[in-house]
Amino acid sequence: MRSLLTVICLSLCLHACGGNTAVSLHLEWGSCDFERERWAQADRIGRGCMMASFLDQHAPKGMTVVELKLWLGEPNTYADLEDPAYLVAQAGPNGRPVAEQLLVFRIDRRSGRVVEALLRPAS
Repeated sequence: MRSLLTVICLSLCLHACGGNTAVSLHLEWGSCDFERERWAQADRIGRGCMMASFLDQHAPKGMTVVELKLWLGEPNTYADLEDPAYLVAQAGPNGRPVAEQLLVFRIDRRSGRVVEALLRPAS
């Protein structure tokens, strides 16, 4: 019971701080294991469920755009004209997508490498 209370308090603190840490991503978005083939076939909810696993397994910071596309395929869109972005969503209680976001990989214009992964509203 004490450990459950500790986990709940920790997750609330992380959520209140606003950080998209791996722990808060797992709690909010799901904990499906990332697999390249599953990602390629997944809808936005499936990708949302695998997002935290991908970020944990394959830290994108420092990846080239080519490496990123080898893992995730072609992006759904580009943020700020050049940053690859993938549509992800949480599953609502009825199984429909809620909280659609873009998983954006900010690219350093000089090096062509990922400097940051962040979530932005999809619209």
